[in-house]
Amino acid sequence: MSRIFSRQTLAYTVKQKGMTAVELVIGVALLGIVSAIAVPSYTEFIANTQIRTATESIRNGLQVARAEAIKRNASVNFTLNTGDTSWVVGCTTTTANCPATIQSKTAKDGGSGTVTVAVTGTNPVIFNNLGSVSGLSQINIDNSSIPAAKSKNLRVRVGVGGNVQVCDPNISVTTDTRFCAV
Repeated sequence: MSRIFSRQTLAYTVKQKGMTAVELVIGVALLGIVSAIAVPSYTEFIANTQIRTATESIRNGLQVARAEAIKRNASVNFTLNTGDTSWVVGCTTTTANCPATIQSKTAKDGGSGTVTVAVTGTNPVIFNNLGSVSGLSQINIDNSSIPAAKSKNLRVRVGVGGNVQVCDPNISVTTDTRFCAV
């Protein structure tokens, strides 16, 4: 009896080797809907990531300049190209122990043509042998490829003591650690 049952079960088992046209159309339609919803958010995410990348690069360059000034016991410049996100760290007075270019970053190193950089204060930022600077400088980083309301623009501030801070100029709550103090 079990033999007949197993033969009947095998007789009704049919393997499917493809999909119907209706299933294909539904799949393509769902893919289109999901893409239409996701692409704008993804574009904003990429643009804001480019802002963060440029900001971190500039912050790291400023910290390298400060560390090199202290290490070499000399004045070191951080020069930012405001046309793009490239920068150069080098000694103010070139000697055998202090070259004109210590470290640099080109705009092609992870940069984007839509990221804009605006400097308020001195450019180049000059760190003395104690790691401090002569005046306050701030660098605003934004991305022109997305609307201002969607942009998460950032600011890098260099205090007189040489401290480097990244803050969000859109935060108005003074107790928030991302707040840009005046």
